[in-house]
Amino acid sequence: MTRMTFRVAAVTAVAAMATIGMSTASAHPSAAAAAPRANSAVAHRIVGFGKHFGHATNGATTDYNWAGYAQTGANGSAKTTSATWTVPTLSTKYNGYSSTWVGVDGFNNSYLTQTGTEADVVNGQVQYDAWWEVITPSDEAPETLFSTLTVKPGDSITASVTTTGSKSTMKLVDNTTGKSASHTASYKGPGSSAEWIQEDTDVNGDISAAPDWHSITFSNILRNGANPDLQSSQSLDIVDQNGTQETSTSAPNSAGNGFTTTWLATGTPTPVD
Repeated sequence: MTRMTFRVAAVTAVAAMATIGMSTASAHPSAAAAAPRANSAVAHRIVGFGKHFGHATNGATTDYNWAGYAQTGANGSAKTTSATWTVPTLSTKYNGYSSTWVGVDGFNNSYLTQTGTEADVVNGQVQYDAWWEVITPSDEAPETLFSTLTVKPGDSITASVTTTGSKSTMKLVDNTTGKSASHTASYKGPGSSAEWIQEDTDVNGDISAAPDWHSITFSNILRNGANPDLQSSQSLDIVDQNGTQETSTSAPNSAGNGFTTTWLATGTPTPVD
């Protein structure tokens, strides 16, 4: 999600692609949303990469909205990615949006295919969702909810993205309930990066404040079906436009296939244009 300064909506940092495909799901009907976001455009591009800050206090590279890890390589080097995490329990009441996801592309090019979970506070009410998104240079498409897959705080989630050169399949499995959902879309991104991200979500053109999601641990991470051997130099943290560090991403675990990102501060909502 070349390294360059990325600014959402006006930039080339993750931008979107029109999708044509089909979704499948195995889940009970979704419970009524605490606060509907039907009129909100929710997106997951990287914003402000390296802008003004360079590195967080723990040495991670910074941006306005992504924390976690990103690995880059030649075109075609990232075809599949997956990880497992637990949906966080939010403990704040101010408006804020956060996302946990895995993806292919977006870090060093203008494409992105991704899937994950959302944990938001809207008008003082907490809301959790499952979603997928595909972005291209010509289409900054917002996320699409898996409306038939209900996720709750404490649920164990395994997310995967599988690309073939012409299509991408984005799948979520709720290991706690045994339910799942997937979507296959047209996708021709270069496959030059893989990401495992905790995000301050872009909503209607603004990077939101960060609700307190405490900490997120990504485990059993795979890239192309193998251990990615994560390196600390590949870590990212969120620093807002005022220089407030909002997250602290750990070094990889001893196996190189997991890490934890911890919430530090709310930060300031940041316009992306």
